[in-house]
Amino acid sequence: MKSFRLVSSLVAVALIVGAVSASAATTGNRTAPTSARGAPFAATKRVINVGIDIPFHPIFDYVAAKSATYFKGKPYVVKFKFLDATTQTPSFGKGDLDVMTTPPSFIPRVMQQYHLRVAEFFPLARWTIGPQILVAIDSPYTTLQSLKGKKVSIQPLTTRFGSEEAAIEAATGKNIRDYFELKETDAAAQELALGRVDAAFIEAPTTYPLLQGGKFKAIYSVHDAFLKAFHDPAVVNGGYIARKSFIKNNRRFVDDLIAATQDAWGKYQKNPDAVNEVASKQSGIPPAQLKVVGQVLDLEKMPKRLRAITPRDVRTWQKMFPLLKKSGFIKQVPKNIPSLFVITKPKGK
Repeated sequence: MKSFRLVSSLVAVALIVGAVSASAATTGNRTAPTSARGAPFAATKRVINVGIDIPFHPIFDYVAAKSATYFKGKPYVVKFKFLDATTQTPSFGKGDLDVMTTPPSFIPRVMQQYHLRVAEFFPLARWTIGPQILVAIDSPYTTLQSLKGKKVSIQPLTTRFGSEEAAIEAATGKNIRDYFELKETDAAAQELALGRVDAAFIEAPTTYPLLQGGKFKAIYSVHDAFLKAFHDPAVVNGGYIARKSFIKNNRRFVDDLIAATQDAWGKYQKNPDAVNEVASKQSGIPPAQLKVVGQVLDLEKMPKRLRAITPRDVRTWQKMFPLLKKSGFIKQVPKNIPSLFVITKPKGK
C-alpha cells in the first residue's frame, strides 16, 4: 500500500528538462556548426525528462508508456522517470525539474521557499470525495458537529496537502487542531480499527478495506465541506505546474503534454482495463491497484469539461487560499491568484 500514500495529491509528477543545445543547428542568419570536414552536425533535440514520485496514476503511466507515439516527430525528446517523493519539490526548486505535479495548495510554499513564479496548467485529479471521516458502524457520532472535541486520528498534517485543514475551516470556522482532539499518526486507520479514537479522517485507498468490511461508515468528507462552501463538486487538487517562464518559452511542449494527457484520459474512459494493463507494465503496479486509484480519483466518470483548468477552478482557489492561511497551512495568500492558473484552451483555439 506504500505506493498509494500520497494519492490525494496525486499526484506527484515532475518534469526534468535538460537543455541540450551545444551542437544544435541555429536559426536565422546564424550558421550551423560544422564538423572538421565541413559537413553540418545533425541537430540535437532537446531532452525533456518527465518524472513522477509515485507511479500510481494510470493516465500518466499510459502517457509515459506511449511517449514515443505521442511525441513522435517533435523537436524534443521526452523521457519519463520515477523519482523519490522527498526529492521532487527540492529538485524543482533548484531547477533540476521544470514541471512537476502537485496540488495548488503547495504553490505558495514553492513560491516562498524558492522564490519562483509558477502556474498550474492541467489537472490530473479533483476532490470529488477526498479524505473522509470514518466512524464505527454503531457509533453515536453521526455528524461533523457531534465529533467536536472528540478523538480523531489523522495522518501527520505536515505530510498532507491542506485539504482536511481547509475543509474544517470552511465547515466550522475553527482550526482542525482546536475542533477535534486530534491524534496525528501514520496509523490513523489502525487507531480507529482498534477503538482508540472516535473517528479517523483518512482517504482512499486506506478507507477502502474499512468500508468494505462493513464495520465502519463515512459520515463526512472534504467534498461535503467544499461543495457547501464553494458550490464546487470537483475541486482541482493536483496537476502539472511549471515556472511561468518555462510555460511561455515552451508552449509547444506544454500544449503537446496537455493533448497527450487528454487523449490518454479519453482512452481510459472508453476502456480503463486496457489502459491499466499498459500502465501496469510501465509502472510495475498491478492493474487491480491501478483500477482502485482510478475509482478514487473518479477518472472514469470525470466529464471532458473538467479534464482541463477552468475559470471555476480559479474562483474556487481564490476562496481556498485564504482558508489555508487561516488554518496555518500557508503563511500568506498569493497576491494574484488567477495568475497561478493557466486556463486550458479548447482544441482548435
